[in-house]
Amino acid sequence: MIHGPYGVLNKNSPCTEDGTCTKEFPKEFWNETAPNKDGYPRYRSRDTVVIAKAGKYEIDNRWDAHIDVEVCATVKSIKYLFKYVYTGHDCANIKLKLPAKDGAIFAKTLEWDEIKAHLDARYVSAPEAVWRLFQFPLHDESHSIIRLAIRLPNMQSVYFAEGNKLEALYRTTEKDTTLIASFKLNRGNSHARIYLYHDISNHFVFDRENKWKRRQQGRKGIGRMYSISPRDTERYHLRLLLLRTSGACSFEKLETVDNEICQTFLDAARRRGLLCNDTEHERCVAKAVIF
Repeated sequence: MIHGPYGVLNKNSPCTEDGTCTKEFPKEFWNETAPNKDGYPRYRSRDTVVIAKAGKYEIDNRWDAHIDVEVCATVKSIKYLFKYVYTGHDCANIKLKLPAKDGAIFAKTLEWDEIKAHLDARYVSAPEAVWRLFQFPLHDESHSIIRLAIRLPNMQSVYFAEGNKLEALYRTTEKDTTLIASFKLNRGNSHARIYLYHDISNHFVFDRENKWKRRQQGRKGIGRMYSISPRDTERYHLRLLLLRTSGACSFEKLETVDNEICQTFLDAARRRGLLCNDTEHERCVAKAVIF
């Protein structure tokens, strides 16, 4: 997070109050990390004279520059990503009125103070009150989400540091993706062949050895295949085949239709009837010509 101009340089900044920053910028230098009074740690920030470049400018916060940097590590950063979970309590609009007084003068006079009338109030319904009084759980977890890879043959992702390409390539060949591991599972476990690719995670778990093993603790899982753009033709139709074909032991099995290996996953999906085309209409017209 980069903290922009505040204080004298920008009096309209949301963090500016009485000419200073309410977020306590600029931060002071500290030689060691220590807990702070509000529960958040005060991180070590030594005076190392480190200079950061932003465009053509060099920034150093030792001189109280107008730009300061801090890691977003509070619950507010989570709130930004998952707003609904942290929306807080329900609110209600409340309008305050003075009771009517006797006399024509008071009846025609309305005293209205918007500042005093505004209340940051909380609305608690009867069901919520009972739920909290009995200390029932407010949230829970049911399923774990497993992301399932969709890669074409010999098209796995390889991550490597500079000068470490061969070692990274070797590690990739030794490490199976969730898809390759599912092929191996189907070859060695006949019971697993009844499941579709995205249903395997309901009954098996992908362990640290990159293998699918049967679940022992009864926990539930949901397999989620990555979305593929139709522009990526082969991967898109590979995903389509995996959604409709169970027990695949290899890429060749997915491409095989009526004991014939198709040249592409697109052809295999078309021959399996997974794509909308005019083939059925053409057959109907061809048969109609005979009669």
